[in-house]
Amino acid sequence: MMSRLRENLNRLRMRVPSSDPLNISAGRWLAQKTFSTSDRLTLYEDLAFLLDNNLKVEKALQAMIASYGGKRPPVVFCLEDMLSALRQGQSVDQGLSSWIPHQEAAILSSGVHDGNLAAALNRAIVVVKGMGEMKTAVISTLAYPGLLMGTTFAMMKMVNEEFLPRLESLAPRESWQGALWWLSSLSEFFVNNAIVLSLLALSLVAFVLWSMPNLTGKTRQHVLDRMLPWSVYRDVLGVAFLLNFSALMRANVKTDDAIDILCRYAPPWLYERLAATQRRVRQGNHLGLALRNAGYGFPSPRAIDKLVLLTDGDNGEIIIENFAHVWLAQTVVRIKRTATVLSQIALATNALYMILIVIATQNLNDLVITR
Repeated sequence: MMSRLRENLNRLRMRVPSSDPLNISAGRWLAQKTFSTSDRLTLYEDLAFLLDNNLKVEKALQAMIASYGGKRPPVVFCLEDMLSALRQGQSVDQGLSSWIPHQEAAILSSGVHDGNLAAALNRAIVVVKGMGEMKTAVISTLAYPGLLMGTTFAMMKMVNEEFLPRLESLAPRESWQGALWWLSSLSEFFVNNAIVLSLLALSLVAFVLWSMPNLTGKTRQHVLDRMLPWSVYRDVLGVAFLLNFSALMRANVKTDDAIDILCRYAPPWLYERLAATQRRVRQGNHLGLALRNAGYGFPSPRAIDKLVLLTDGDNGEIIIENFAHVWLAQTVVRIKRTATVLSQIALATNALYMILIVIATQNLNDLVITR
């Protein structure tokens, strides 16, 4: 559905006259809003391929624009911004600043500074793929349990509107007991209070979504970070930090400077942890020891234990990069394990409600017979 929508938007943009500055501006805004992870990945891969084959950056960008044959998908607007930045004496990452996440721009900036943009693009590809894997795992974590709970509510609505009125015509409510009483009470409570419960659920979701990047302090550190979904958020940002940090280290950025770059674009929760880590680095700690002494358990206590062992020596950037890939795989496994638990809880809720319907029906039969 989303891909079809994007195709329609692309067709709309291609019908917009390019000579109208207002239409060009609207088309660029629309392109930025529909510039997806797959678009970024394609851009990085194509540009890295051309640079590896000894094309200059400007020539590579011109070739990529020409390859679309006059069509104007989102990536063409992005390429034009990059080309415009180069012609104005700026760097590629500056032209990309409004199109990609800031931490990916930092990785590309490090490649520009050390003269190896192709290598930086390949490191950014690793980061994008890693984050894409985790996003897919998180979406699958929520989709199936959500579907099961939606099915359970649909059954409650059907019971409340179709089943209970017929039951009442067969036996008065005063005589309903056991499973029959529980079935009616649960169904009526959730259906009749659906709006209030939905508002409460939306408020809770809004708080959770706000709190994950923004909430800091002792309560977050010692309580929430150990609970779902905040623990998943910690794992996801922990992997993102290791991937971004290792990419900057491979570009010969010093540990202190790499953390400083990542701090610039970090949300409050992550900034709190990176700033504490940076203070320890400036006191002479290597990365693993700095993360431990910071006291936040970030990216996780187990990851810190491994990093303390792995980063106390030479070739730290290679070791951290390899560990980031291992930690990514382990994080995806943990997220999928969480999805399994949530799915089992939702499935059990669905099954128990269906069993309640069966038992209530049997109770009704007994009640009708005794009458």
